[in-house]
Amino acid sequence: MNETFFSLRILTPTTTLFLAAGLLTACSASPPPTPPPAPDTRPLGDVTVAPKVCDLISRQSIERATGLSDFTVKKYMSKDGKHLESCSVYTNPPTSSAYRLKIEIDDPSELPLSRLEGAKAARDGVDLPADAGPGFTFTIVESGVKYQTAGWAWARDGSRGLSVSLDDTPSNRDPQKDAAEFIRQLRPIVLDTDAASTQTSGRPK
Repeated sequence: MNETFFSLRILTPTTTLFLAAGLLTACSASPPPTPPPAPDTRPLGDVTVAPKVCDLISRQSIERATGLSDFTVKKYMSKDGKHLESCSVYTNPPTSSAYRLKIEIDDPSELPLSRLEGAKAARDGVDLPADAGPGFTFTIVESGVKYQTAGWAWARDGSRGLSVSLDDTPSNRDPQKDAAEFIRQLRPIVLDTDAASTQTSGRPK
C-alpha cells in the first residue's frame, strides 16, 4: 500500500507538468487571422437601367456600391412635386438613422461656384475624372477613422448641383471611385441638360 501511494506521489507532479504544458500550448496557439476579402472591382454597370429606385438609380448599382441585397429607400420630391430632390438607401429594416447611399439634386443650386471650389480645398477633394465633368470626391475622417465618402458636382453653367454620399460601404470596394461613377452617369440626366428637371420628375412613391 505504501509503495503504491509513494509511486502516485512521484508520478503526479510529472503528469501535472505535462498537462500544464499541453494546456499552455493549446491556449497560446491562436487561429490564423481571417484574410481580407478580395477587392471587388466590378463596375457599377449602367446606373440608370431598370429595375431602378426613385425612378433614377438601378438596383444593381446600389447593391454593388453598398453591399446590400435588401434595402429600404426614401424618396423626396420638390415642393411642387416636379423633380427629385433626394434618394436615400438604408438597410432593411433600418438599423440606425444613417443611410448607406444618398443622392441629392440641388435645382437650382444655392451655392456659387466660388464656394464649391473653396469646399474642395477645405476637404482635400480629388477632381472627378475628365469625363465626369466639374466636381470632386472626398472622404470624411474623424479620429483617424474613415466613415463617409462623397462626391460633389455641378452643371457646367453652375445652375444645378449633384451630390452622392456613401457610408459604411464594403471594405473591398473603392467608394470614391463609385461616387465618381454615379456622378459621371447621372450628369447628363440631372445636370447638363435643359430637361434635367423633367427627366427626374414624378410623384413620390
